Formats: sequence, structure tokens, C-alpha cells
Amino acid sequence: MKNKNLWLSLIITVAVVLLLTWIIPGTSYNDSGALTLGAINPTGIWDVFYYLSMLLSWFGTNVVFILFLGVFYGVVNKTGALRALVERIASRFKKREKLFLLLTASFFILVSSLTGINFPLLVFVPLFLGVILTLGFSKVTSLIATIASILVGTMGSLYATTLVSAVSSYVEPGISYGWYKFALIIAGLAIVNLYLFFTAKIVKGKEKEEIDEEMLFIEKTEGSKKTRIWPLVTAYAIIFVLYVLGLTPWASMYNFSGFTTFHTNLLNVKIGSFAVFKSFLGASSVAFGAWDLADAATVLVILAVILVFIYKIKWEEVYKGVLAGLTKLLPTAALVLLVNIVFVMASQSGALNTIIKALADLTKGINIFTYSLASFIGAAIVNENYITSYVTGILNTVLGDSANVPLLLLIQQVMYGIAMLIAPTSVLLLVGLSYLEVGYTKWVKKTWLLTLILAIAGIIAVSLAVIL
Repeated sequence: MKNKNLWLSLIITVAVVLLLTWIIPGTSYNDSGALTLGAINPTGIWDVFYYLSMLLSWFGTNVVFILFLGVFYGVVNKTGALRALVERIASRFKKREKLFLLLTASFFILVSSLTGINFPLLVFVPLFLGVILTLGFSKVTSLIATIASILVGTMGSLYATTLVSAVSSYVEPGISYGWYKFALIIAGLAIVNLYLFFTAKIVKGKEKEEIDEEMLFIEKTEGSKKTRIWPLVTAYAIIFVLYVLGLTPWASMYNFSGFTTFHTNLLNVKIGSFAVFKSFLGASSVAFGAWDLADAATVLVILAVILVFIYKIKWEEVYKGVLAGLTKLLPTAALVLLVNIVFVMASQSGALNTIIKALADLTKGINIFTYSLASFIGAAIVNENYITSYVTGILNTVLGDSANVPLLLLIQQVMYGIAMLIAPTSVLLLVGLSYLEVGYTKWVKKTWLLTLILAIAGIIAVSLAVIL
């Protein structure tokens, strides 16, 4: 992998957290459920390798999805349709380049915020990146319009699915602090689009960045220059519809249980004693609204196989495409997996609990500064699936009976979005930087102002939610 700067950033982060486990004593829950300060529990060399062996079983879902994404695009690349589609779209927006940039950012912000979907939206990122780079914008600009926009949408998500799941038993279904989240969505749209409008420019001359067509899965293929794009467009449309239907938590977010009822009735359909749909779909199939990354990845594989037959790709070429896709995204998958060792070290030593509790104890009640800082640090260290357990849970314990869990979740959600825009442990950011070979330090230098403006907007929204 050429992106040594990104790997170096990750190594430094891991080293810093490892050092902290040698300095900060651990905090854990005692038998009565209270947080108690214990001894220093340093992470040793043997511990590091032991933790590495656990990563795939603990955090392998994202890795599997990325690899399946590589399979899908490896097959798509062999059709030549993605290149044709990118060129077609780019030609339509010639002399209106910024319009496409703003439409792209708006698409990712709105979908992420209104559905609660974030990581699976990576499926559409290569298409939009290909168009944006073909139009002549820089790699950083293209990542702001795609990856960063997904994270901005997460800040104002009406229902942050992963963050809420761990504490779902403490909150009622439905959208809490909806007007504040809606305001964050509008603010995010305005800030990102205005930032892109005034700062994005077509890169020319020596500053122009070379497009890695192979990495973007749009290199030229042999054969006819005319390639049908409608099958690929249809595949994208199917993915989008199924992801919105399947991954949006309809029951928890919008109090709609129709899909669950329909799925239950569908599986109970029998011809005689034979359960037709249960046998065909499988007992592990779940209703729309309850999908996870495994279901999302399954859709990619099925559509990849269908595209093979539609485009009549030879199986030898399919094999080459799949192998190339996996090879291209393997370094990215490795980064996404290894970054979780930061969370494992901090949590297993108990040092993370100590940091979060110390910040929460600085003030009485919910303090904007201390609780936002604790949530930011927690988001930068903890895997998304465990943030509310290890951060919001501790804040909840410190507050005791006065805890307002929905408000704590709002603070955590906003701080999570901000942290993921800048932290070297941000999974989505790592995917984008790795995919386009952009260094972490370059990203920070180019986007610090955008992150700061978004952080101010987030703090204002959270402050109003606490005060009012």
C-alpha cells in the first residue's frame, strides 16, 4: 500500500493509547453496579498479539462488507458499464461541475440523516468519486462530498441506529429531540454545500491529481466501445431501494411495524405442511427494518451474479475481476480491522472508563463542555457498536436517577459525527483516505475549518437542547 502516511497515523495512535494504559489506572463496575477506581492494568506485548487474534471475530462484519464490495465492483469493472456511466454523467455536468458536487453532498447527507444508514452507503461512493474526479476536482474535495457528507448526516440523524441499539431498553421507540436533529440536518446541508461552493475548484496544471482508473474500477476494457449502462443503473436503484427498506429501523425510528408483520405472515405461508417462503428465503431472513451489514453484503453478491449473466462475462474474466476487487480493497479492509485494537486496549485496561468518569465527575448534572468532551474522546477511541455501552453508559451511571438518556444520546451522536470527521480511528474516513491514497495529515490540513464550523453548529444545537 502506497499510503504510508495513513498507516503511520494509525501506528502512532495505537502507540499513544498503549502508553496511556501504562499510566492511567482502570475503572470497572463492582458487584453493586458502581464505578470503582482500580490499579493500572498495562497492555503488554503478548496482550497486543492476543487482541489482534480477536479482532476478526469481534469486528469482522465491516471487513466482510468491504471485501464483498470489492467482489461487486470487481465484476462491475469487467462490464465496462461503470466507466461508461461515469463518462455519461460527467458529460452531462460539463460547465456545471459544482452543481454535481452539491447534489452529491446533499444526497449523502439526506440519506444518512433520514434513514440512519451510514457504512452501507459506501456502495455508492466509488460511482460518485469517479464522476467528481473526472470533472476535475481534487481527491479531498471528492471525499468531503461523499465520506464527510455521510458523517455530517450522522450528526443530525433522526435515529442513529447503531448508537441507540445498545441502550434501546432505556429509551422509547421513535425520534427524540427531533427538531434539534432536523435543525442539524439543515445546518449540515448549508455548511457543507457553502463550503464546497466557495472552496472547491477544478484542479488544473501541476496541481491536477492523476486519476487512478484501475483503483476506481473504471479502466478501459477490450471490446465494443458501446456498453449498456441500464443494467448497472438498475442494480444501483435496486441496492438503494433495498437498503432504505431493509436498513432503516422503521419500528424504532418511525413507529411503523408493517414490514415486521408482513414478514411474519409471509414466512407462515404454507402449501400443505411445506413452508414456501421460509424454505426459499431461509430461516435467517429478517424483515425490512431489521437488516444488518450481512444482509447488505448478500444483496451485492446476488446482484454481481446477475450482472455476470446480463453482460455475458466469461467466468475466467469474472474470476480475474473478483480477485482484482479483493486485492484493491484488502489494504482498506485491513486498516478497518486493525484500528479496533485501539478500543480493545483502552477498554480491556479500564483506562477508557477512568477518563470518561473523570470528565463526568468534574461537574454536577449534564455539563455541555465536559459531557461533549467525554463523548468526543469516547467516539474517537471506541468502535461504533460499543460507544453507548462504554461512554453513554458511564455518563448515565454518574448521573444516576437524574439521567436523561435521550439527551445523552443526542450529545454522543453529534460528537460522534464530529470525531469521525477528524479522528485517525474513524472507520469511514479510513476507508475514504485509503481508497484514494490521501494522507491523514493532508486531510486534516485541508478540512480543519469545515470540521470546526460543523463542531460549532453541533455545540449550539446540543446547548439549546440542554438549556431548553
